[in-house]
Amino acid sequence: MKAVINSSPLISLSLLGQLELLPKIYDEIIIPKAVYHEVFVKGKGKTGSKIIHTLNNFVILEASNKMLLDSIMLELDEGEAEVIALAREKGIQNVIIDEFAGRQYASLLGLNVTGTLGILIIGKKLGFLPNIKYLMDIMLKYKRYISPELYLSVLKKAGEYHEGNDGKGF
Repeated sequence: MKAVINSSPLISLSLLGQLELLPKIYDEIIIPKAVYHEVFVKGKGKTGSKIIHTLNNFVILEASNKMLLDSIMLELDEGEAEVIALAREKGIQNVIIDEFAGRQYASLLGLNVTGTLGILIIGKKLGFLPNIKYLMDIMLKYKRYISPELYLSVLKKAGEYHEGNDGKGF
C-alpha cells in the first residue's frame, strides 16, 4: 500500500519522533518535490530534516501533469496540490494531509485521507504505540492545533478515553 504525504504530517511526526511509523504502515511513502523542498531544503537543520534520509520506503517524485497541478493550486497551496496531483497521476488512493481545505479537496476526488492523528491511531492499533494522549500533548506544546472535540474523538478511537477519570473525561 502506498501513500502520498504533505509537509504538515511530516513535520508533526518528526516533532514526535514517530516518522518511523510511516514505513511500518505503508510499503511506499511518496514525498512530492514541493513538499521535500519545503521540509528538507527550506527547513534544513530543523527537526526531521535529517532523519528522513535514514528511513526506507520514502520516494521523492514530481507531478508531471502541470495542468492538473495548476488547476488544484487555484484552491490549495503548492504542497497539498502536488500531493493530490501525484496521487491522481500514480493511481494512489491514500493521502496524508492535515489541513482542512486539502483534506476536503482530496475527499471530493475520492481519495482516502488521513492525517497525523490518523497515523497515530493506526500505529496504536497495530501495536507500535502504547498510547496517543502524550503524543497529542506534545503536539499542543509545539503549537500544532488540535481542537478539544478532535482531541476527545482521537482518545475515544484510540481506546484512551475514560469517563470520569481525573474529572476531565480523559
